[in-house]
Amino acid sequence: MNRILMPLIFAVSLVSCQNSKKEIYVALEKFDNSLDSLIVGKVYDEPKMLIFQGDTLSGNPKGINETCYQIVGSDSIKVDANCHIYKFKNNQLVINSSENFLGEKFVQKFIYFKDKVDNRLVDDLRKVKSDTVYFGCLKKYDEMGNIVKKVTNSTWKEIQKGGTVVVNENRILEVSNYNSDNKVTVWRKEYFNKQYNIDSLKNTDVERIASSKSNGLDETNYSYKRDKHGNWVVKKSDRKENPDVYYREIIY
Repeated sequence: MNRILMPLIFAVSLVSCQNSKKEIYVALEKFDNSLDSLIVGKVYDEPKMLIFQGDTLSGNPKGINETCYQIVGSDSIKVDANCHIYKFKNNQLVINSSENFLGEKFVQKFIYFKDKVDNRLVDDLRKVKSDTVYFGCLKKYDEMGNIVKKVTNSTWKEIQKGGTVVVNENRILEVSNYNSDNKVTVWRKEYFNKQYNIDSLKNTDVERIASSKSNGLDETNYSYKRDKHGNWVVKKSDRKENPDVYYREIIY
């Protein structure tokens, strides 16, 4: 009797695991679409301009090599963890390469989907052992180029006490409405959990944020020098003690 039941139980367990994964993918898609009713007006799949780190870049840049130094007395010390190589395609960031504060080099690759994030594809890419971190992204824009919907799924490694490495996963959904007074209202849902849970996905709270639209530059604490396109190429901290300076080589 036991010989007959054991293979059956094993087979049922395998099917159950597969169905559970499929259910999670369905729940993730519902999560990503849960704020669509708040979107106002027609949306577009690709941006008409490059908005990077909140700043609109002109001249159709293809990439940026950014270096950072900290000025200590008469010395300039390069801060490798704040140095980046950015690459753009279709007015969107596709690659960011740098290194962390432990000196480990990494590459972040942003994959953009048109209608829905292919979570299975992103999961499969992450299974490959490499220094590449994959982001699953979906963005929708209004006719002015503003982001009206954004889905970002990311992972990163966290080193805990004792040297244990934990892989964290984060999923952020944002829907934004803009008005003529330069005001923006953002509805935001964030899901942080290494192992997705269908019930908690359904019950994730919505945060509402109202603010003024910003150009993304911190002109209170930094001064800027710009190139002929109007994009900043030098960013210097106004701090008197050990200020940091960023330099950008922009590839057009």
